[in-house]
This record gives sequence, structure tokens and C-alpha cells, in this order.
Amino acid sequence: MPSLPTSFVIPLFNHLAETQAMLASLRASLPPDLDYEIILVDDGSTDGTRAWLATLRDARVRVHLNPHNLGFARSCNAGVALAQGDVIGLLNNDLLFEPGWLAPMLVVLNTPRLRAGVVGNVQFRVADGALDHAGVRLNLRGQFEHIRSLPAGGSEAVEMPAVTGACMLLRKADFDAVGGFDVRYVNGAEDVDLCFKLRGAGRKVYLAPHSRIRHHVSLSRRQVDERNESNSRALFARWRKEIKRTLAQQWAARLTGAAQTDEDDALMSTLAPSFVATPQTAGLTLAEAMLQQQEQRWAHLLDGAVPDDDLQMRCHFAGLNFDAALNGFSMAQTARLTVDALPYARNFYVCGRTLPCPAGQTLCLHIDINGLQQLRIPLRANASFNAGLVNPLWLNGAPNGVALRVELLDEAGQVCGSGHERVVVEHFVVDERVVEAEARQKQWLEENADAFAAQADWHEHNGHPLAEVIPLLNHLAETRAMQASLQGSAVRPRGADLGTGWRDLSARAD
Repeated sequence: MPSLPTSFVIPLFNHLAETQAMLASLRASLPPDLDYEIILVDDGSTDGTRAWLATLRDARVRVHLNPHNLGFARSCNAGVALAQGDVIGLLNNDLLFEPGWLAPMLVVLNTPRLRAGVVGNVQFRVADGALDHAGVRLNLRGQFEHIRSLPAGGSEAVEMPAVTGACMLLRKADFDAVGGFDVRYVNGAEDVDLCFKLRGAGRKVYLAPHSRIRHHVSLSRRQVDERNESNSRALFARWRKEIKRTLAQQWAARLTGAAQTDEDDALMSTLAPSFVATPQTAGLTLAEAMLQQQEQRWAHLLDGAVPDDDLQMRCHFAGLNFDAALNGFSMAQTARLTVDALPYARNFYVCGRTLPCPAGQTLCLHIDINGLQQLRIPLRANASFNAGLVNPLWLNGAPNGVALRVELLDEAGQVCGSGHERVVVEHFVVDERVVEAEARQKQWLEENADAFAAQADWHEHNGHPLAEVIPLLNHLAETRAMQASLQGSAVRPRGADLGTGWRDLSARAD
């Protein structure tokens, strides 16, 4: 056991009974020869905690009362500022300790070759004994989460991306050197941010697997979804480059099989073989896509951001032809949708219906997204369908392309021809918005509306019978109305006098 004095800093906010149990277990668990102090920082408790603190009579227990509720980061920083120890133990007030928990953490912290900046430990839930924390990792979707499985082997130290601030050991000098907890975070993400700062200062983050405690888990500061999302957004904004690098490395390991995990099997099953063939490049692409998904989700959730109203006009179609008899769009052998200037889409679906197939034959829809994802979706004959996926791999800063084709399969499931003639496309869903294939029809209407108007003008100018002029004006009015419907807003007819001219002609016709 080292001779360096240790200061345990514990922020409190209500839950007096748990605080009392924590303090009693902490005192009982510490080695008798340990030079330590305990600093209790009350953050505006209203349940009798402050009255109880006033009764404490232990020279090694110091109390600091915040003038009002300042939050986790400021409370910890205030406690560390008061600390006299060289080693800081940051502890929650909802922990329970048993003898032997501290020594493994001190061993890791004091092993020079490890260059440990912060050390965490294994934590089990008080309620049910389940493992709650064995480090913090970045999952393949770009989200930080607790590791809930014990590390293999008997190592005394396992390097981690981060550890929870519920129980961490570090040197006061290191904590002060990086500015302590960042107070921009509100009761969340401060601990992960601190780990990034320490790593940036040349230190490493470790889990001490042989140190084990129990934890009530978020007892004092309940999780608030919007607040947690705001904290996560700030964390990612500050450390985006480092997070992307880590995420890209993890994806590359997943693609090559170096990472023994079945995480994100659903996404893996859609990745195009040609894309996966270059795992380093694919890893970077996937990492950026995951970060884009997170950032756009935060924009929707926290800022109330709404997608551009002109998405319909930025969608371009090829290989789709309107068939009035089918009341939908028939497909060429390959149909394409290209979407401009949309960095992220929450989902993509093609919706329509199938026509009857010959006996024993079925249909299979192929969807290719940007050459990165490929889906094969069976379609039932003579039925409606909505086929696609959530969180497609959309590209930021480039047009996004979706290619569709349909195969006809025999009873053995073998391709026996193209099935495009047996599919009717009605519309698409892009980023939770309906995109009508009529956008292509709109282009035709725009091109022809002026032609109809010109014909009407010519007939009227040359004194042709009204019987020839009125049908053209009717067609023009219908064309303009259809344009307005497709655009979702009023479209003023060409020439402000068109309506007046029509009324005048009507009067003359009477």
C-alpha cells in the first residue's frame, strides 16, 4: 500500500439512508493503515442530509455545503479543490463497499509502465446483483455504453475508452492539469469527457477487474432523456475526430473478423461485398455515417429541426413510367432514385403493389443503396408492399442513389426472368416523408403547360371558334392545378390575366 494520502470526494444530493450506508461501508472497507480523508459535498439536499452532516464527529470527514444545487461536475470540482490527498477517489453516494475493493485500483494507478490517468472498477447492481459496469465502450452505432460482461483472463488492468465517474481513482495533479470535470455538462458525460482529456494529456484509462463494488445506479440524479441527449451531443461535438477514429477502427475490426462479436449483424448482412472488400475505407465510411445519424437525430430532437420542404424537388427518378391503367408507375428493368443534398435519412422505403405471377413463381425486390448496402426482399404476388430499411447508409456531401430491380423466381427459388413488369410503384418514403414519383410527371407538366397556353393564345388571336379554345384552357387549368398539387403550394397561372381571360371567354360563350 503506497504512503500517498488519499482523498475520497463524494457529492451528495438527497437519499440520506443510502448516503449513511455508503459512508459506513466505505469506512469499514478501508485498510486501517491508509492515510485518507473523506470530503462530503452536499449539493442542496432537502431530505435531512444537511442536519445529519452537522452531527458527524470524525476528524477525517470534512463537509462542504454548496449554496444551492450546482450539479455533479461543480460539486466534484469543489471537493477536489479542498482535497489534501495526492490520490483522489471520486465516489457516488449510492455505492456499497466491501474490504479489498481499493487495493487493486491503487496497484494499477501506481504502476509506472501503465501510465494510468484514471482507474475504474467492476460494479454490480444492488437491486438484483446484475453486472452494471465493467468499463465504457463505443458501440458500432456510435453510442457510449456500459460494458456488461467481465473481461477474459486474469489481467490486473484492462485498457478502456472510458470508465464511469461513479467510482474512479486518479491523481489530483492529473485532475487539475486537465481542468477537472467540464461544467458545461449537466449530470452526464463529464466522466467520459474527463477520460478523453486525460488520454489527450498522454495518460491511459483502465479498468481494475479485481476491484468490485455494488451500486444503486443513478439513484440521486435520475436520468432525463433530453438532458442526456444534450450532454452526448456536446461530448461528440468536442471529441468528434477522436470518436470517429475509434469508431472506424472498430468497424474495420468487425469487417475483417478481428473483433469476435455478433454486434450489428443486421447491418452487416446488408453490406455490399465490394464495399466490405476494403475494410479500412469501409470503416471510415461507416463511422461517418453513424456520426451523421447521431447528429441529425440530435438536430431533430433538441433543436426541433425539420427536413427541407423541398425534398420532393431534390428527388430525381429514372426507369419509372406513369401508367394510368395501373394508377401507378411501371418499372424498367432497373429503376433509380437520386436524392440531392440530404446528408442523412432516418429510413427509406419503396411502396407499391405486385401483380399476379404465373403459378409457382414469386418475386424478389433488390434494393441497392449507394453501392454500400444491398437488400433482397421477397414480395408476395398480387399484394401491397412497403420494402426498405431504417438508417440507410446515406452519404454526406454527395447525391445519394438507390437502384431497384425485380427478379422472377421459380419454385426452386432460382431466377427465371425479370419481374419488373409485375410491380407497380406508388411512392417512396425518404427520411419519414412521402416522396411522390409524380415529381417526374411534374417536369412533364411544367414543360407542357406553357405549350397549352401558347396554343390557346394562338387560337384566340387567330379568331378560331371558342369550341377549340375552351378545351385547351380547360386542359391548361387542370395542368396548373396538378402542378400546384404536386408542389404542395399554390401555383399562379402564367399571366395574371389567365383567370380573367377565362371568365371573359365564358361570358362570350354564353
